[in-house]
Amino acid sequence: MNRAEKAKEVEVLAEDLGQTANAFLLDFKGLDVARSTDLRIRLRERDARLRIVKNRLVRRAVADTPLALLDDALVGQTAIVYTNNDDVVGLAKILRDFTEEHDVATVKAGLVEGQVIDPEEFKRLADLPSRDELIAKALYLMNYPITGLVTVLSGVMKNFVVVLEQIRQQKESA
Repeated sequence: MNRAEKAKEVEVLAEDLGQTANAFLLDFKGLDVARSTDLRIRLRERDARLRIVKNRLVRRAVADTPLALLDDALVGQTAIVYTNNDDVVGLAKILRDFTEEHDVATVKAGLVEGQVIDPEEFKRLADLPSRDELIAKALYLMNYPITGLVTVLSGVMKNFVVVLEQIRQQKESA
């Protein structure tokens, strides 16, 4: 790569990563093209991207951004996974599942809402319920009292009908 190509790559990286609030650095040693493509497809579903980058170029590109906090983790072969959406937990789950399935890539560090996280914190983040799961639980909890009230009221009506039916049967038999 000549100087002009490097400068262009730094410019593109700075544009892509400058707006990013959430990113994870992967050590992608042993990641072949087929697995890389599989990971990219999974990430695209969550509106995330994977870039395999040279550490020096990333350092230059993110020098004035929050991603500069990940400078210590830019060693060895590095891939950066980043997203601008709010579902960081969903992204972490995809990365965790992928690394467990293929056992080739590991998460070196991450930046979540401006905070640097290490691999242990990444594991805890990936174990959290996703945004969709939390919304479903909240809706269930909001619906539960109403559902209980409807069940109780319908039980009273059902018992009333049963009593009336028993009275009718008694009168018919008498």
